[in-house]
Amino acid sequence: MPNVSSVKSKTFGDVAAADTASLAALQTLGGAGDMTLKAAAGTGAYNGTNLAQLIDITCGGNVATVTFSVTGTDVNGDTITEDITGVNANTVAGALYFATVTQVAADDAVGTNTSVGNQAGTGVGVVFAGRTRIRGMQGVVGTTAGNITFKNTSTTGTTLMDIPTGVTAGTLEPYIPDNGVLFNAGAYINAAANVQEGVTVFYDG
Repeated sequence: MPNVSSVKSKTFGDVAAADTASLAALQTLGGAGDMTLKAAAGTGAYNGTNLAQLIDITCGGNVATVTFSVTGTDVNGDTITEDITGVNANTVAGALYFATVTQVAADDAVGTNTSVGNQAGTGVGVVFAGRTRIRGMQGVVGTTAGNITFKNTSTTGTTLMDIPTGVTAGTLEPYIPDNGVLFNAGAYINAAANVQEGVTVFYDG
């Protein structure tokens, strides 16, 4: 029997649905400054899920000359900042995955209602940032068929394990061999919205 004395667990929630105002809703600024976030540090519809998601900014009018600097943390807990340029009466998408958002700062006046939220699509997270083996997984099936994908090295690394889900309500408990699946440079999870309501991953840590 393999040694599983160092097995730990981490739970990931569902990926939040798109919400154009989950971080800050319908605000104007008289000059450069910070937008008022809806909650304390770590705000966002996805906060507490252990998953990071992409940010977007929705402008009611023309703020194409304004740069919005979004600051927070990534899946590893490291501080990141992304500069997103406003648009004219539209929504503009960011390209970095934020696990938390602590500040959204505009470099000029925002003369029309502007909101900050999270995009639809994939949520990403870190199971363990070092060499590890995934030993097992248990969760609840969501409402959309899809895959829960585990990657080596980073959230964009090589896929080493792909777990399909269905749309029939029930427990998600796939078979994983006794020795687990080795991730020699860190195990990272990718999941689309609604493929699982929540999943706990068991890993060497």
